[in-house]
Amino acid sequence: MRPQGTAAELERHRRRAVELVEQGESPTMVARILGVRPSSVHRWRRPHGLDARPVPGPMPGLSDYHLQKRARFLRQGAKKHGWPNDFWTADRVARLVRERFGLSYHPEHVRKILKQRLGWTRQQPRRKPRERIDQKVEWWLCTELPRLLREAFRRQAHVVFLDEAGFQLTPSVRRTLAPRGQTPVLDCWDRRDRF
Repeated sequence: MRPQGTAAELERHRRRAVELVEQGESPTMVARILGVRPSSVHRWRRPHGLDARPVPGPMPGLSDYHLQKRARFLRQGAKKHGWPNDFWTADRVARLVRERFGLSYHPEHVRKILKQRLGWTRQQPRRKPRERIDQKVEWWLCTELPRLLREAFRRQAHVVFLDEAGFQLTPSVRRTLAPRGQTPVLDCWDRRDRF
């Protein structure tokens, strides 16, 4: 059974055992202290016996170099590779890797690679209206809105923002401060009318 710990931790463990033997402790005593067999301590004293061994298991299908190359490919966006939007899903990435590079991965494994090796995360996309023109929005916020607010202040008026659907008669409910257990009540109509 393989001992617990990373390859570096186990190598440090072996080096400490050899140091103790070289300082005069018997291999049997060192083995008992470390919870290993005496034959292991003798094996560690041989040339290259202290070196870390590779972790057992299959080699990854993608080296770090090739993985970074694929990541640059994915950063171009899903639209660039034939999908109708720029959302990458594990299924899409698995299909793209299979079609373009000939490597077949299960979508769940693709998700793990994206998260663990590339540092990608699941994110909620930010919405941006197609018809919005950023320069006009910037102009309105920097020039027109301050002018309207100054004018409203001069007239002692209120500024109300309406959307195309109309003005809802039910007032919006906002958070407020109140004593614990005494929920404030907003007195209003229970109608969904608009004008």
